[in-house]
Amino acid sequence: MKVSPKTLLRASTVLGGAALLAITTATSASAATASHGSDRAQATSYSMRAFDGESDGNGVYADAYLANGAHVSQWDGNGAHGDWGPWATYNSQIKQFRVCEDHVGCSAWIYWPS
Repeated sequence: MKVSPKTLLRASTVLGGAALLAITTATSASAATASHGSDRAQATSYSMRAFDGESDGNGVYADAYLANGAHVSQWDGNGAHGDWGPWATYNSQIKQFRVCEDHVGCSAWIYWPS
């Protein structure tokens, strides 16, 4: 049976899209979440992001220490827009993370997210 190039292209496009969806879903599904009021931060072993759940003028960011000793932050970046800010990815594993809100405070630390 001979398969046309169009059929191969369609199949590879569908499979590529499914693989991308699986990776995206796995990243967010396996993330640990820190909460502070309606604000959130999520982290995996090497990535994190923030969510501002309150339209109160205070910025929200994920705050972390990496295994190599670096201190990093990832801001929500879009205010209380109703969706998550972008993922930031690091070369060293996240040792501990929390969510912080300007002028209000931070959640408790979550250690070694996976």
